[in-house]
Amino acid sequence: MKIKVPIKLKIASHEYTIKDDEQALKSASTVGEARHIYHDILIDFNRVSSEVTQTFLHEYLHCIERFWNVKIDDNDVDRLAEGVAVLFNNLNIEFDWSDIKDGGRNE
Repeated sequence: MKIKVPIKLKIASHEYTIKDDEQALKSASTVGEARHIYHDILIDFNRVSSEVTQTFLHEYLHCIERFWNVKIDDNDVDRLAEGVAVLFNNLNIEFDWSDIKDGGRNE
């Protein structure tokens, strides 16, 4: 089952924009980043689908961590994201990133 990921996603009472911004991520030496000050989640989509999903879940969990004041380190966030990604894979749930990859032209 494919689930279309919207460009704008509500996290707690905040709206985050999910962006494909390879250049910003390269300069930060990472493949994903939650920029809370801008309410953005940046993802590098130039990787295999399973890694994109895990990265998205990782950054989403950082948002949950921030807004619900949960204190866990980055390694635990990574493990939790990987666990959820495995569950989605086992349930044949796949994310459809088409709106984000085309820069919102289908919005």
